[in-house]
Amino acid sequence: MSQLLVDDIINRSEGSVGFSKGLVVTGIATATDFSGASGGAADFPNGLTGTAATFSGNVSIGGTLTYEDVTNIDSVGIVTARTGIKVLAGGANVTGVGTFATGVNLEDLLKEETKITSDTLSNNPNIDVESGMVHYFTTQETTTATPNIRYNGSTSLTSKMAVGDTISVTLITTAAAAAFSANITIDGGSVTESWIGGSAPSDGGSSGVDIHAFTIIKKAATGTPNSDFTVIGNQSKTS
Repeated sequence: MSQLLVDDIINRSEGSVGFSKGLVVTGIATATDFSGASGGAADFPNGLTGTAATFSGNVSIGGTLTYEDVTNIDSVGIVTARTGIKVLAGGANVTGVGTFATGVNLEDLLKEETKITSDTLSNNPNIDVESGMVHYFTTQETTTATPNIRYNGSTSLTSKMAVGDTISVTLITTAAAAAFSANITIDGGSVTESWIGGSAPSDGGSSGVDIHAFTIIKKAATGTPNSDFTVIGNQSKTS
């Protein structure tokens, strides 16, 4: 095997050297630029393989990009994962519609957040759904209560719901015969409830827990809770 040892190679016009039959490099090739014909983008018809690459600008791929263990993805189109998506931290924030063709497996357990209060509903009538859709009061009630459903102390429920949205709020109280909820308010405004069975509760259970469940449907956006919401209520007693 012969070796060619030179510091620089140029053609006779002091321009670039052409290799019409190609060039095979078994070591490292260092270049400030790779250009194709007429100074256009370089073409690699047989692919390009490397162990690492750094791009300071944008990268456009017309075909399929296959990759493993990517830290961040910012895609303007559709991202397709072949065998699944794992979110290790930070959660998944979906601002549009999430469509799942074959269902969602959340580790075989679908959990709902419950706000547990070591007191009575009558002492804590503001129900902040930001803290959960189920609220459990572990101290035995002594009197009636009018729950006020809101998002939190500074944000109204109506501002978080669009027309056509529906939520379900469940209140669990430690039962007492004189304790029940015959009405609720939304964002501090009165609403007319439609009670399952035809009438509002008139008493509570003698022991165990009582459950008041409310289905709240936003049907309009006038700014008046009684005009904007349809409320369906149901009371269940365990004794």
